[in-house]
Amino acid sequence: MEFLSDDLHNYIAGRTTEAPSYLDELERETWVKVLMPRMLSGHVQGQILKMFSSMMQPTFILEVGTYTGYASHFLVEGLKPDGEFHAVEINEELETIIKKYWAKHEKANQMHLHIGPATEILESLQRPWDLVFLDADKINLIHYYEQLLPQLRTGGIMLIDNILWSGKVVGGPHSNDKDTKAIQALNDHVTKDDRVEQVILSVRDGIMMVRKL
Repeated sequence: MEFLSDDLHNYIAGRTTEAPSYLDELERETWVKVLMPRMLSGHVQGQILKMFSSMMQPTFILEVGTYTGYASHFLVEGLKPDGEFHAVEINEELETIIKKYWAKHEKANQMHLHIGPATEILESLQRPWDLVFLDADKINLIHYYEQLLPQLRTGGIMLIDNILWSGKVVGGPHSNDKDTKAIQALNDHVTKDDRVEQVILSVRDGIMMVRKL
């Protein structure tokens, strides 16, 4: 769901730094070949991720749910020369397209892809994360949150995507599905968590920015 009019959305997009041209190719390929292409972040959200990464200069970045890898290119922009970027994706059919475009990034040798269920991979993939972008299945959001928060360094940032879920989190006739209830539960869970401070950004489908205290 877009919370802005098409005109305002186009105005914002037209005045946001453009993505590298090869990411335009990735976007087109995603729309042509992959199911649910609306899951791709887009360059406005990508630029926000790049800003966070560039300001933080993280050593360890984690992306849970990378889809075709579009957001990854922005997340790694601030990664330190000795840093590591790790992405988890359950759909093995996306591995080829992810790696095809990752190879075009100058930090490709620092980017590591893990294919399989996140609940299993995150058990063994542990780092003192500086920046986490959580964009995985909604049913397990609280599980991922609780699994990752102890690893997030003090002052580290977790960004949780799709947190407004097309506006369904505030109720309505289509708000009783299991994904909506899972997102509502996560939002309430974080709000009551005294280990963090948080704010919801109304970008695209909503991003919750969580900072570990």
